[in-house]
Amino acid sequence: MVLLVVSREVRSGSGVVRALVVLLAGSALLAGCGGSSTSAPRAHASSPHASSTQASSDAFADRVCGSARQAAAKAFGSPLSERIVSPAAADLQCVLTGRQVEVTLESQAGPRAYTEFDTEISHQSQVFGNGGVNNPAQQPVLATVPGSQAAVWIAAQKMVVATDSSPTGSAAGAPGGAGAYVTVIVTGRAAPAKIALRVAEAAAGATFAAHPDGPW
Repeated sequence: MVLLVVSREVRSGSGVVRALVVLLAGSALLAGCGGSSTSAPRAHASSPHASSTQASSDAFADRVCGSARQAAAKAFGSPLSERIVSPAAADLQCVLTGRQVEVTLESQAGPRAYTEFDTEISHQSQVFGNGGVNNPAQQPVLATVPGSQAAVWIAAQKMVVATDSSPTGSAAGAPGGAGAYVTVIVTGRAAPAKIALRVAEAAAGATFAAHPDGPW
């Protein structure tokens, strides 16, 4: 009697085990199906549209920074290399490097281009003008930048600040305030003030030429 009871319990136990195995196997299959469904969106995270937008942004940065590099190198009289820091049109940044010289260029395209320019110039004038520290080297003076509507040179920083916009519109026909706001800073032992100004004006002018505005 004891043996029979044990025998039944063993058979009953094996049946339970088999049922558990089946259930566990079924759970594994369900988990496998669930895993494949959640991984699918990740495979499509980089959409063709996103890739196309990035490629367009990179091509834009190559064109603008490449034009600025050629113009700056010609003004400097020596080749320059190019490194793009940010390719976005709203905040394009690139660094041009040569022998003992570095040119840092930033171009911000948008509806507030003239406001950005005006704010920077007003700040410099207020802080370093007659009512402030009174440092002539920090005060903006007019610069000549092809394609701009307003441009200044700040000698102490070896920086050109320019925009192709105005309160009434840009040179490219964008509405009032819209356009590109460009800064070019030249540093290095090989770029004293006169050379730095020439290089900065050339790089800024090439930036405007290769950097069409709007629409906004």
